[in-house]
Amino acid sequence: MSLIGTLKKMNAESPLLYDLKVSFIYHDIIRTHVPFLYRSWIARSRRRTMEGLRRMENKSCREVAFILAVPGMWKLDYVFKAMQESEAYHPYVVIIPYTAFKGYSDEETMKTIRRTEEFVKNKGFEYVIPYNEKKGKWEDIKKTLDPDIVFFTCPYKDMAPMYHAYHFVDRLTCYVSYGFTSMKLFKNNFDKLAINIAGCYFLETPMHKKFAEQYSHARGRNCYVTGYPGCEMYLRDDYMPKQVWREQEHPKKRIIWAPHHTIEGTFSVSTFLDVCDVMIDVAKKYADKVQFAFKPHQLLKFKLIEVWGEERTNAYYKQWETMSNCQLEEGDYVDLFIGSDAMMHDSCSFTTEYLYQRKPVMYLLKNNPQEVFNDFGIKSFEQHYQGRTREEIEQFIEDVVLNGNDPKRESREKFFQEYLGPYNGALPSENIIKVIESMIAGVDPNA
Repeated sequence: MSLIGTLKKMNAESPLLYDLKVSFIYHDIIRTHVPFLYRSWIARSRRRTMEGLRRMENKSCREVAFILAVPGMWKLDYVFKAMQESEAYHPYVVIIPYTAFKGYSDEETMKTIRRTEEFVKNKGFEYVIPYNEKKGKWEDIKKTLDPDIVFFTCPYKDMAPMYHAYHFVDRLTCYVSYGFTSMKLFKNNFDKLAINIAGCYFLETPMHKKFAEQYSHARGRNCYVTGYPGCEMYLRDDYMPKQVWREQEHPKKRIIWAPHHTIEGTFSVSTFLDVCDVMIDVAKKYADKVQFAFKPHQLLKFKLIEVWGEERTNAYYKQWETMSNCQLEEGDYVDLFIGSDAMMHDSCSFTTEYLYQRKPVMYLLKNNPQEVFNDFGIKSFEQHYQGRTREEIEQFIEDVVLNGNDPKRESREKFFQEYLGPYNGALPSENIIKVIESMIAGVDPNA
């Protein structure tokens, strides 16, 4: 029996029809579309969360579930490790199927589940795949595992309702964005259902807290500035990166190309379809001087299969995997970043995340940046070189990467010191644990 065979599949005939169907499945088509009902529900959920904290008052060890569907959304290594090393917590990862209602094939979804399992296993983290083989169905972890604290890595309704934040409003729910928030997507980033009803939404900077106060229905009452845990390893002296770059016959400059998945739609920022052939040609042209890593967004392959078909998509990915000076990277990218010399991308979150490296970076443009980025994202974007054409891409490679003419170096360093260093002198995981401990003790840090 297929591992995901018990999940109801739907083909999204249109985004509107898809949203309507999911709203019916989640039973919230009215309460999330009528403003006063929505605000009331958020307030009631907040009260239930506060009441639920009492279940931990006399517990010596709290059960903590980290719900994860795809490796690229995992940003909580050091939070998990801190809890793993503490007698006060018992953390474990719960691996669930993603895109439950989008009609993706069982085979592709299964590959994602197994890739996520391998990703978690390699970290040495305890994990659970809550699928009951005998009954042939996915299980409700609220009943089987009974967690006290639940961390979410995805705010969307692309999973079964029993794994969504609203199913756990009587527990302490926590959310960290799976990407550094740089885009002008205020509803997606600050006003999604899961974000509004989360017990704790941990934010990157004070500027992001102001966005939440302005754009969320919860008015940022559940938001706490901690710094971004997804980039904590770049701030730690004890982090030892692995060598993930493929060995070459002689030293070469290492450049990452990281295209986004939004190749179509109303908010399409991906330049992939514009430069996919160009990048193959460029990789061949500079084969003796540059090593390239193709690091696509984890959802790009799903989207490409819909546009190109499976055969062409797989052939393209295979080409990057097999060229002598190239490699395909579909999982974690931390060590890839650290070992690189530069990056080219059109990724929302990488616009800030790569700046922790303080290395040259080019943003591949499709839209006017003022239409795409929020105020913080504009500051990040200004640290990038910009490119649209083959000529501009090659100029960046030759002048900046190979010859070292890097006029933005000083500006990147200043940006790092002002926005990306430890918040209040503490690492993100330390700040997150402090907030959770305060909440359990009955003290809201925002009060």
